[in-house]
Amino acid sequence: MSTWLIAGMGVVYFIVAIDQFFKGGTGTGIMFLGYALGNVGLVLVAK
Repeated sequence: MSTWLIAGMGVVYFIVAIDQFFKGGTGTGIMFLGYALGNVGLVLVAK
């Protein structure tokens, strides 16, 4: 998987997390925030 694709998915996960926080879905927001943070680690490994 290319680095830019992993980073792009991390951005999408972050946007979904923010959307969930605004809609009141705190648990789901934390989950997607964790996915976004995990993708930061994947980007660092893929470089």
